[in-house]
Amino acid sequence: MRVRDHIAISGAAALLSRRWLGRNALLLWSGAVLIDSDHYLALCLQEGRVSPAEAVRFYNRADAAQPRAARAFHSPLAVLGVLGLGGRSRPLAALGLGMGLHVMLDAIHETRMKYIRAAALERDRHTCQACGRRTAHVGTHLSRQPRLLPSYRPRNVVSLCSPCHGRAHARQTSAA
Repeated sequence: MRVRDHIAISGAAALLSRRWLGRNALLLWSGAVLIDSDHYLALCLQEGRVSPAEAVRFYNRADAAQPRAARAFHSPLAVLGVLGLGGRSRPLAALGLGMGLHVMLDAIHETRMKYIRAAALERDRHTCQACGRRTAHVGTHLSRQPRLLPSYRPRNVVSLCSPCHGRAHARQTSAA
């Protein structure tokens, strides 16, 4: 799920939880958004890149590797650790709830994306819609997406072979 979608959804969750969490609702939002800093830190350590804009470009590539370090804060151990410490500290509990919200949203997003990817591949008969190639390396590309919040409609996904998928991401990056 995109960072801007996490910002919007966790912002709504923070507003809704203000009555219960008070000022700590901001920590719920912070936990849900800042958990993604593990992606940035992993890129800094592995690639020696320190630009946040470069990190966004890197992770938006079609072939972007997701090493374990890039998801360190997303691990059950990290989330449960913060929630466990939250038993003694209301601010840490809010932070842990935000982290848990983020991980839950990612899991829901991936499940729904898996379904629409499979539907698009079946619709397109596992054929690249750009070059017509039919190989085992045909995957999917999210071709259209609303500016805010994801859409889980198969019509927004297109089947592409690996080379065409890379070109589609290059076009999106240069257009942005």
